[in-house]
Amino acid sequence: MFEGADEFAVLGAARAAMAALGPFDAAHLLHNGLPVRRAPFTPAVSGARPHTAATATGHPDGAGCCWMRVYALRDGDRCLGHLVVRARTAPSADESALADLLVRQAGIALAWMARRRLERATAVENDRLRAAEVRRDADPGATVAVLERTGACHEALARAAASGRGEKGIVRALHELTGLPALTEDLFGNLRVWAGPGPPPPPRGPDLGPREELLQHARHQPGAVRDRDRLIAPIAMAGDLLGLVALVDPDRRAGKPDTCALDQAGLVLAPELSHARRLALLEPQLRRDLVDRLISGRATEDMFACAATFGHDLHRPHRVAVLQWPGPADQAALGDAVARAAARLRVDVLIGARRETTVVLAAGLDSGDALYRAVSEDLDTRAGAIGVGGRCDSPADLPHSYDEAARALTVRRRSHDPHGSTNFEELGLYRMMGTGDGEREADRFVREWLGALLDYDARHHTDLVTTLSRYLESGGSYDATSEILLIHRSTVRYRLQRIREITGHDLSDVEARLNLHVATRICNVFYEPR
Repeated sequence: MFEGADEFAVLGAARAAMAALGPFDAAHLLHNGLPVRRAPFTPAVSGARPHTAATATGHPDGAGCCWMRVYALRDGDRCLGHLVVRARTAPSADESALADLLVRQAGIALAWMARRRLERATAVENDRLRAAEVRRDADPGATVAVLERTGACHEALARAAASGRGEKGIVRALHELTGLPALTEDLFGNLRVWAGPGPPPPPRGPDLGPREELLQHARHQPGAVRDRDRLIAPIAMAGDLLGLVALVDPDRRAGKPDTCALDQAGLVLAPELSHARRLALLEPQLRRDLVDRLISGRATEDMFACAATFGHDLHRPHRVAVLQWPGPADQAALGDAVARAAARLRVDVLIGARRETTVVLAAGLDSGDALYRAVSEDLDTRAGAIGVGGRCDSPADLPHSYDEAARALTVRRRSHDPHGSTNFEELGLYRMMGTGDGEREADRFVREWLGALLDYDARHHTDLVTTLSRYLESGGSYDATSEILLIHRSTVRYRLQRIREITGHDLSDVEARLNLHVATRICNVFYEPR
């Protein structure tokens, strides 16, 4: 594994070895957050099974898959990539232990390969500086001093990169090495990180020249280039420009060692920014996959560690919320709105999707009302609905909470007021309705007890179902019913007599009254008023 030509070769060898360890009949790789699309090496392990066509492309179709795990390839606390493994049968404990050992070896090999690449880049830079000084017939002592300073810069920046402080740590090290304020910008000129005395400079206006021209100049000019009061160097990875790193030098006092440190900072920052960008593309999908596993009851023992990588603690009590918002907002936009709303409410969430709904695992959410208002404000429309399931003290209860949330959402959507939030605990007898067979059985129950009355009202434009509902809600009081409906008491008596004749039910019978009361309750929720 350590003899690979580059990182992709190391990952290809890891993938081939993983397929030969046990029942792993499909595996694909994620490197810096994206699938590896190069053809993998043929396994050199005796007896290794050949890859299927789906496995060879890095996109297993998952047909018949009953086990899946995402292995993180790590260098200390830093994640260098992921190995995604599927199998048709669960591996044994020994096979899992061998897989874990292989993953650790692959992480060590990747870290060694990255450090070797950085050392080679430094060696090339040292050779370039040495040749330039020789051509100028410079003093040999001065050349040695420059090389020593360059080596010290390389060592300091490498330590900053290995410290785990990321982009901020590297920019801070550049500032300390040069004594000049240092910063990084994205491709659009937006400040990412600032290190130096005082506040960061204000955004640079468009009057300072076309930014595209500056980017092209920095990209094709060897070494650092000057842009007004700054020295800038590109941050690029595999020919892809990721941003700029700069030293603020209005007095033009930066010397050769400072420009060398700036160039080396660009090299060290490139894998950091590339990893961050690719992770930003991959992270939402990984979050959705984790949520789908949790609400489907397919969670594995690594679910707590997976959630922790996203800064989410699954050990806390949770509720599942299911959201649906019609209109121009797609699921990605709704998910972003939920994330912003949850941040304002200080509710920790994991956001996923299931069919046309957005699914949220929320820690610390008691009711969906505040979340509904916050999302409505963010999307500038109140035309959505939220169903909230019961409290889960264990991740094993999340599938049940999801079913409850989906049922609460359906009841809310089918009610007379379809916009808002409904908790499952608020449904009362409607808990038995809302999805699948419960809905169909509820419809059959209503037709059995109120079908004739509903048809009569539709044909004759009367309100007998409403009269019956108000009569039963009032406990069988003529006076209360007449007062609610604003009709005479004798009219109530006449209507109730017609209801007895049309339905054939005796309103004095306790069981009949109960069933009619439940049927009218269902009508009040699920059937639109005339």
